[in-house]
Amino acid sequence: MLLVVLFLVLAAGGVLVTSVLMDHPEWAWLSVLLSVLAAALLVVQRIRRRREASSSSPEPVTEGEAGQDSTAHADDDTAEHDEPDEEDTDAADALLVSESDDEVVVVDERPRYHLSSCQWLGDLEVQGLPVREARELGFTACARCTPDAVLAGQARAAR
Repeated sequence: MLLVVLFLVLAAGGVLVTSVLMDHPEWAWLSVLLSVLAAALLVVQRIRRRREASSSSPEPVTEGEAGQDSTAHADDDTAEHDEPDEEDTDAADALLVSESDDEVVVVDERPRYHLSSCQWLGDLEVQGLPVREARELGFTACARCTPDAVLAGQARAAR
């Protein structure tokens, strides 16, 4: 989806430059249309991600499921270690966190950083590092344990 948006933005830029160079101002409207279409696709993708994140929250256990062996699911690597979504961090929190030396943990070959208490980590081998460094290395925040929101809240409370 992002490649389609990138293509639309590049096409809009090309049409706009062509419009100016060829002295056809009506072509600028095509550039505006392509830009609006790209923005609409980004909004649709964001809504879809939010719905997926909200639907992936754990469901309550019913009486029929209470007697089932819950350890069978915990041993299933594909179910337990599917990559969590990326935390939707607002700009103010991102700024606070990017300057912080608070420690987060990462898992080798995984793109997210987590709080040490994150349930998703389970028994995985983790490495601790400052959140500032984790962000510089390209790691992004986990949507399950929301380290950016938690650390930003702690930084605000400490002030």
